Amino acid sequence: MINAFISTLKNNRSWLILAVIFFIGGTFLTYAALHQDPQALAMLEEAIFPVLEELGEEVFTGHPLYGALILFFHNLTASLQVILLGLILGIPPLFSAIANGSVLGILAFQLGQEGVAVVPFLLAGILPHGIFELPAFLLSAAFGLKLGYHLVFPLPGLKRLESVKNIFREIGGALPMIVILLAIAALIEVFITPAVLLYFFN
Repeated sequence: MINAFISTLKNNRSWLILAVIFFIGGTFLTYAALHQDPQALAMLEEAIFPVLEELGEEVFTGHPLYGALILFFHNLTASLQVILLGLILGIPPLFSAIANGSVLGILAFQLGQEGVAVVPFLLAGILPHGIFELPAFLLSAAFGLKLGYHLVFPLPGLKRLESVKNIFREIGGALPMIVILLAIAALIEVFITPAVLLYFFN
């Protein structure tokens, strides 16, 4: 399974790079925009953070295993939506990559405004689970972008429907590893990340 997953990553290298560019672009553009207009932070917080806070309450107020399960299914649903909505010409995955990067940019700017060391906090609070969650999300976004593109421009030698079926077979082969990565990420985010943050920032 791992070898097949690595092969999938190699075969979709250009789409992964594109997804990463959109994600990082969303992060830096949002951070730069907030740096130019700090007043916009309140508006963005009001639009985005209530949803994240509601999810956080569901995940962290009950039993940790139940919280990890909620987080896992939330992230899996989001990843599947990013893939399937790629059929809309790849536009939703593009915006999803940018939006998720933007959340990171907002968080980084907010931490800086509060006088928190941004890089250490992000390393402690995101890196432990992010090394599993981000590859799963970015691969999902890459597949969504690929679906949208080849719906318009079929794969060489294939008709449009054949191209889509071919990509869905590829997605089916990668899906078990995406599920595993998201499951590991959810467990780490619930059981390990809070302890890491408490240790470094208590």
